[in-house]
Amino acid sequence: MSTLRLLTVCTGNVCRSPAAAVMLREAIGRAGLADRVEVGSAGTSWEAEGMPMDDRTELALEHAGFVRPFEHTARTIHLTELLAWDLALPMTSAQAQSLRRMAQQAPRGSAPPEITMWRRFDPAIAPETPETEIAVEDPWYEGQAAFDRTIQEMQRSVPAIIARVEELLAER
Repeated sequence: MSTLRLLTVCTGNVCRSPAAAVMLREAIGRAGLADRVEVGSAGTSWEAEGMPMDDRTELALEHAGFVRPFEHTARTIHLTELLAWDLALPMTSAQAQSLRRMAQQAPRGSAPPEITMWRRFDPAIAPETPETEIAVEDPWYEGQAAFDRTIQEMQRSVPAIIARVEELLAER
């Protein structure tokens, strides 16, 4: 039985995508799928490479009931690594487009991941809503309250993402 690999993606890989990875790891564990699913995170920009998770993100996760420590080192996604994942979950349409452009450079015969925006799984989002309107906005330039709101918003997508994970596992 092969492992299903999920990748969360944001810009710098210090706020949204590592928080998303924390949320998914916990939900996957609760669903009894931890031995079948791997979760990672990466950024589309190199600017924060090597940095830990933002302190405000850690505090927002703690406010939402997640338990520290949150092990994380920011990294940048590259084509070779992108091709190793089964499902990529970017936070914005720009990140989704960046991943799709990257995937187009894949060697013939390579299987790029399914690329679906994180909030496409939010039950409050109508299926026909354009990607440009469903971003998980970057709280970086805001205060702690924005980080807390971002985590709360992101949590709404987790149950449907887990349902998609179960579908993908059933297809294997």
